[in-house]
Amino acid sequence: MPNSLKKVGTVLGVREGKLIAKLNREVQLSTKIFAKEGKPLGKISRIFGPVSAPYVAIDSKGVVVKEIYVR
Repeated sequence: MPNSLKKVGTVLGVREGKLIAKLNREVQLSTKIFAKEGKPLGKISRIFGPVSAPYVAIDSKGVVVKEIYVR
């Protein structure tokens, strides 16, 4: 894993063509998301759920991974 990547969440599944992930650190809407290997996955298109434990929807172009990262 490239040193510049930080894990931000765990993918729970796919809904309506978007990855749904539970976050473990704060991110902003439109943040670019990467796979563990550094491959770009897409951008955060929606943040929802409780403020203390938010979820995100990611436009990932059909790519499915278990964990999501940011630079």
